[in-house]
Amino acid sequence: MKLPNLKLFVTAVFTLGVMTFINAQQSEIKTEENSLLEAALKRSDAKSSNSLFYLNKVETNIDAVKKVPSENIKYVMVLTGNDVKKKFRDKGIIQIVMVTTKD
Repeated sequence: MKLPNLKLFVTAVFTLGVMTFINAQQSEIKTEENSLLEAALKRSDAKSSNSLFYLNKVETNIDAVKKVPSENIKYVMVLTGNDVKKKFRDKGIIQIVMVTTKD
């Protein structure tokens, strides 16, 4: 490879590397979102709905569930309709949201 071609190649690689680095710095990092949990929270925010929340198998309220960072959630289970036991339906509960964290 001749020296002028080598300089051109090194300049192109360096420019590409700098552009990639700058682009990575400018892009925002978005945390993962759990769409199932978001839908359950929206449904529970409606005034007509009654929901029961469990965080790591302990009954809690909606505010405690909302404070859990999405990257710390292991899994979410939402029970609605026929999956909600009769004793809860009699109390007016229409959904049960169970969240388990990684900790």
